[in-house]
This record gives sequence, structure tokens and C-alpha cells, in this order.
Amino acid sequence: MAEIVVFAGPTCHDGEVAARLAGLGATVLPPVAQGDIARLVALPETERPRVIGVIDGVYERVPAVWHKEILWALSEGVAVAGAASMGALRAAELAPFGMIGTGRVYAAAGSGELVDDDEVAVAHLGPDDDHRPVSTAMVDIRATLDAARAAGVIDAPAGRTIAGAAKRLHYTERRWPALLRHDPTGALAGWLPTGRVSVKAADAVALLDLLPRVPPPSAAFHLEPTEQWLAARPVPGTGDLDPGTLRRLIDGLRRDGVHDDLERAAALRLLAVRYAGGHRPHGAALAEWIDRVRARIDPADLAGLGPAALAAFAADQACLVAACDHADAEIQAAVLDTLRVRGEYARRVAEARRSPVPSQPRESTEKETPR
Repeated sequence: MAEIVVFAGPTCHDGEVAARLAGLGATVLPPVAQGDIARLVALPETERPRVIGVIDGVYERVPAVWHKEILWALSEGVAVAGAASMGALRAAELAPFGMIGTGRVYAAAGSGELVDDDEVAVAHLGPDDDHRPVSTAMVDIRATLDAARAAGVIDAPAGRTIAGAAKRLHYTERRWPALLRHDPTGALAGWLPTGRVSVKAADAVALLDLLPRVPPPSAAFHLEPTEQWLAARPVPGTGDLDPGTLRRLIDGLRRDGVHDDLERAAALRLLAVRYAGGHRPHGAALAEWIDRVRARIDPADLAGLGPAALAAFAADQACLVAACDHADAEIQAAVLDTLRVRGEYARRVAEARRSPVPSQPRESTEKETPR
């Protein structure tokens, strides 16, 4: 992993970030989402970035980056700095704990002038289109109107009218063609192509210039290991993937149409492992399960697991088998419920009643490790 990692998207694309940080070996990742920073911190210490820059982030349809994972990074000696968009909001909130912020959006959020998250939000395209924005941030609309008023293009009442119209729109619908209808003079349309102002873009540049000089954090706080945090932070088996690779992997599964089935299977696996937590093997029994896993799973699929992660994975497999063996009757009942959900229960029951072949007893799950 590079010394500097930057989460950016609609505010400035990969090429802009790479050019600004040329020669520094920076890594550019998509807009930050929940868990992305935690996964970076979960990397081995020699592979962690020295500093993480947050410009853009996702929210609404995808969980936003947690405050606690940023605090975890700071407590582990990884500097975190933000500006322009989600980065500015988190930096203003976490400045007392050592997160660094810069730029006008950060200052406005810190002073209380900027309160609504939708002031920095935009709709944007996906990674194949460089996360290109398809709406305009409210902070940039306000800055542009201020510049137009200063240039004598519009007066103060017109500026307030246009800003009010923009604020009433959902952030995904804020586009200049719709807003120009509220300009009584029509002068703004001619001035706009050369007069537009982007506070967010300027703040992003300021952050990129700052990142190489960001000092190590001096975290003067205690990170409380709450039950929720311990359950949610990266666990062995995920920390070896950087957020960009993990995001592309999930996107690929969605494109292939297999993500939903895998997600349901993963949820059932997680619940089964927790259900049978008291059956986790230790000592010789764990060593036997590790050997069993190595024998039945392709080594390439285990390549990302270190010794501790492999042991945890093998123990989970043991719990999964134990859950199946100890809840056989309940699982059969759940199979019937699943058939009902899929609309197959009546047909399957009718077929079973017509069939002269008696059902065979279920073979022990010990014969094949569930995957």
C-alpha cells in the first residue's frame, strides 16, 4: 500500500489526484464508504498508509464512513485529513481528536455556518465514468451566485431567489439549467460558462497539497472497544484486501448476478457460526480442522489468510458443521419455510407424496466441509 491514500470521486478524478501527487506513489481509491478506512488500518503495520486523505464519500444508499474507524486510524498512528465534501464534514466533527481539515467547506462546517450534509452532496456516475458529477453541490451554487453578484451580473434578491430554489430541490436535481429559470434578467446564463466557482474543487486541491506535509497524529484519547465496534471492525480474512480491490470484487459479483445469493449464503454462515460458537475447536482439534480446510479448499483461495486468519477460518468451518449437526430438525423446518418463500412448497410436497421412493437419511456434514 502507498504512503498516501486518497479517497476521491466526483470532486476530482483519479488523474487529477495522481498529477497533483506525482512522484509520491499515492494510491487513489473510490469515494470512501463504511469500513474502507478500517480495512486500511487492519493491514499489517508495514503495509498501512502513513496518511489517508478523504475528499469524497458515499452515503444514503451505501453506509457512510464511520467516525469510529477514523478514530481507530488516528489511535493506530495513521494520520487522516479531509476537505471539500465528506472529508470536510468528518474533519470538522473529529478535529478535537486529531483529524486534520482544510478549506472553506471545512471552515464553514466547523463554525456551524454549514449544517446540512446535502450542501456538499452531488449525484454522480460510476467508476467507469470517473465518478463524473451530474448535479451541482449547493456550496458551489452559493459560491457561484456570490461571484455573480460581486461581478454585477445579478443583484442580491435574485441571488437569494436562485439559492432558495436550489435548496428546495433534492441534491440529485440541482442543475444550472433548472436554476437559470429563476433569474429574472437572464444575464446569469451568459456569464456562467466562464464564471462558475467550485469551492469543493479548490478545497480538494488544497488538501492534496497538504497531504505530503501532514504529521503523524498524536491521539490524546482512549478508543472504547464497544461491542458494536468489535463486531463491525475488519476481521481476519478481510483486512488483507485493500478497499479498492474489495469494492471492485463486490461490483464484479453484482455484474455477474451472483452477489445476492452469495450475500444470503454468507449471512446464513455468519448466523450459524455464531449459533455454534461454543463448539469452536482448540489445540489438536483445531489443528485437525486446519488440515481439513487445506485439503478441501484450493490454496489460491486461502492465499490471503495468514496463520491467525486461517485458524479463525477453520474454527468457523467447525462451528458451521456443528450448527448443522445440532440443529438438524430445525434446519429441515427452515427448508420447508424457504420452499414456501420461493413458492415451491405445494409442488414439492405433492411430488413427494406421489413418489414411491423413501427419502434417504441426511449424510453427516462431517463428510464434506460446507463452503
